[in-house]
Amino acid sequence: MARTPSMATLRPEHRADSFWRRLSQPERVAFADAGTARPYARGATLIRADETDPWVAVLYTGRVRVLAADNMRVIARRWDGDIVGEQALLDGRPRSATVRAETRVRALVLGAVELDRVLTRFPRVLRVLCAVLSERLREADRRFDGHDRLAFAKVVDFLLRHADERVPVVHIGSQAALGQSLGVSRDSVVRALRGLRAAGVVTTSRGLVTVRDLRRLRATG
Repeated sequence: MARTPSMATLRPEHRADSFWRRLSQPERVAFADAGTARPYARGATLIRADETDPWVAVLYTGRVRVLAADNMRVIARRWDGDIVGEQALLDGRPRSATVRAETRVRALVLGAVELDRVLTRFPRVLRVLCAVLSERLREADRRFDGHDRLAFAKVVDFLLRHADERVPVVHIGSQAALGQSLGVSRDSVVRALRGLRAAGVVTTSRGLVTVRDLRRLRATG
């Protein structure tokens, strides 16, 4: 891919906890050397749910919305310096969400081969990626308190009891039916599943919940 050395620099908009600022300058240079700069207009789609092409994008400038698989509900927002698309590249599974530009975006894009080259030279980057994934899961969990935390635990336990590596799809009928069977409100089930989707742990579609990462689901229980 074409070299884009100017994008190895930091900008004031890159927050202290962003992926880009956590990297060392040599690591950022390696990303810029390996990646391609791509502009996206406001409203453009960077990533579509269920796509299988493995690549990641570092948002050098701009803001995006992360949408649920229905392309309607906003489950997260990402800003300058954040990375998107890393979950599908790391686990090799279809995308769980759609990412759409909320403003004009300039991103640094790396495919699987390019990212592997960076990780070979700078293995610490993988730890940074894992830290980002872990924090996003914790972020989703922090949305719940009191009754919602109990409901979240019940939903996770239900999914763990009904899903395994061979059959990762769980039929829940409806969110209201699941809430009734677990003794929690439908809204609590909705929030629990939304948090798990935002973290890339599950996807949902018409009464079905597909567990994308059983190991991480167990870790939330």
